[in-house]
Amino acid sequence: MQSVNRHGTTPTQPQTDDTDTQNTVGKGADANPYLALSAVLAAIDHGIEQQLTPCAAETGNAYETGGTAVPPTLQQALGAFQRSAIASKAFSAEVVEHYAHLARLEIDHHHRLVTDVERHRWLARA
Repeated sequence: MQSVNRHGTTPTQPQTDDTDTQNTVGKGADANPYLALSAVLAAIDHGIEQQLTPCAAETGNAYETGGTAVPPTLQQALGAFQRSAIASKAFSAEVVEHYAHLARLEIDHHHRLVTDVERHRWLARA
């Protein structure tokens, strides 16, 4: 039996007799599972409504496929989320603003922290 690569961000391969695991949505441990599943379902609904043709199945390393990159920072992801017409339609403008507010609080909190690496660098220069 082979194990399925779980490093992608969406389901890509169902469990079969040749695999011993089910590939699932690969989110962080702190992701809200209800929101993550809702986002996947909203994307599916959008694709059906717009009659979009799915791209070819990807195999191999999801980071090397050359597809659309995930925003590298929470700040960039927040901007994309707030501009998303699909998110506003799927969740409502109020829910989008609620999660955007939470993301801004997290970003602000992160900017106020001083990491051990920064402390070490400052002490080394003193």
